Amino acid sequence: MALDPMHLDLLARDASPSGRGRLLSDLSRLMLVDRQADPTELEIFFDIVRAILAGTAVNDRRVFSETAADHAAVPRDLVLILAEDEIRVAEPVLTRSALLTDDDLMALTERKNDDHRLAIAARTRLSQAVCAALVRLGSVAVLHRVGGNDGADLADETIRELQAHAERDPELQRILGERPDLPELLARCMRNTLRRIASRPQPETAEVPAAKPAAPPAVERSATVRPLRSPAADERPEVVRLLERVTAGELTASAVVADLAAADRHAELASFLGSFADLDETQVMRVLVRADSVGIATVARGLDIDETAYAAIVELRQRRLKFSAAQSRWEREHFERLDAVEARATINQHGSRRARA
Repeated sequence: MALDPMHLDLLARDASPSGRGRLLSDLSRLMLVDRQADPTELEIFFDIVRAILAGTAVNDRRVFSETAADHAAVPRDLVLILAEDEIRVAEPVLTRSALLTDDDLMALTERKNDDHRLAIAARTRLSQAVCAALVRLGSVAVLHRVGGNDGADLADETIRELQAHAERDPELQRILGERPDLPELLARCMRNTLRRIASRPQPETAEVPAAKPAAPPAVERSATVRPLRSPAADERPEVVRLLERVTAGELTASAVVADLAAADRHAELASFLGSFADLDETQVMRVLVRADSVGIATVARGLDIDETAYAAIVELRQRRLKFSAAQSRWEREHFERLDAVEARATINQHGSRRARA
């Protein structure tokens, strides 16, 4: 696009919103897209933008914001003007502009509405201070987005606040439980929440159906694995019943694991495996939703969980972690290659964590 003074003069004389929009669009394409403007040209261009931006239509401002969000030459004051605009205009710079500082983002979080907070929460990187402001002021939707953002640097206090909300919000609990960087503090918070949930009455209909009459007998656990202990008083009543039925030979551990995994009940599955192996259930929860499968494969192999039941665990992981069919196949093959004796030794080494937690 050539710099045509006559064309620009005609556009400059049109003071209507549509005329201002065409001038902004043509100049933006000329200065920021089609050519590398020199510093003097850019200075003049941005002065023009400051003069006409407020008089352009929302759609034209949105188009300019899309360009400005990824262009380092746009002055910070213009990016701030766009960020303060209505959300259709502000969203590109709020989610992508590297020119917005943490102080800018915290101020916008405090001054603007929840739509702006949602856009900020979608940034690829969020500092601890910005996360804290979003969690303190944001809606449930903002908390979900912050909790699910792998680039969010969550301070301990922010994790505690999120977990307090998660006690009343199962979806937020699921989001936090699936974070790949689940810290020990959150694990402790989750353990406390699980125990509080366990103390509440559980509907009888929630129990996993009994095995079919033709179900195989219970798998005998190796003598090298710690014998099944008596259930603790704070465990989930449903999990306690399942453990009792496995001990009585009415169900196999593999059948229970397969049913829980197929029903996508990852919390109950982690609690059952943790109780069966005498491991902390939050420790099992973490390895269940980790990107790599080494931990959960070791737990399952060490407990003599069969390949069919482990395939159900892999399918649960695939649904939640969104990995490929090739990864799913690799995880099943890796499980088949694991040495059961070594897996049992690993469980014994890390067992009895419940008493020390």
